[in-house]
Amino acid sequence: MLRKYQLNCKLNFQKYSLQDLPDPFFHEFTPDSERCPSCNAIGQCKPHGYYKRYLTDFDHEVVVERQIRIKRVICSCGHTHGIIPDSIVPYRWYSLPFIIYILSLYFSHTKTTEWLCETYGFSHSTLYRWISVLSDHMLLWLGALLAHQTTALDFLSLLLGYAIFSDFTRTFFHQTLYSFLQCHANPANCDHLPIGWLPVQGAPT
Repeated sequence: MLRKYQLNCKLNFQKYSLQDLPDPFFHEFTPDSERCPSCNAIGQCKPHGYYKRYLTDFDHEVVVERQIRIKRVICSCGHTHGIIPDSIVPYRWYSLPFIIYILSLYFSHTKTTEWLCETYGFSHSTLYRWISVLSDHMLLWLGALLAHQTTALDFLSLLLGYAIFSDFTRTFFHQTLYSFLQCHANPANCDHLPIGWLPVQGAPT
């Protein structure tokens, strides 16, 4: 998996639409400049088609099901990688802005759990998994002491205050090797740590 950063804006759920965001596959991505997360070589990746996946997302406050194309590359070492924008949480059917919006409603206590699950079409167990991963990632980002002193709603409000949301997702991935709200780190990324990688000691200044 190779990550690209698409959320170069402030998250505003009333205006947000994935279709309005720039396409990193065509405007930012150059395979021959990428580092393979499996063998760590630079300049050995070539285009290798794409695959389709479905994604539940928001379109100006309306929930929509999208079919999107994920570009793939293959390295000379034989490993293939999907090019995943940060609007997508790996291995999840729901976009990152969708999950953050639902969690914001949940922790603000403006809607009940039953209402959220029925209205937006996910199970109680799915919501509780999101809550659990958010708690884990708060700890990774803030450190134990600050995470203990910060409510989930305050943390989400902090994230929504970023003028460029990708500044957060890029730094979080670089420092933890997790995509934000991803359940587990990608094995290839753990095998070959990025140059300059250091474990999180708390949010950067």
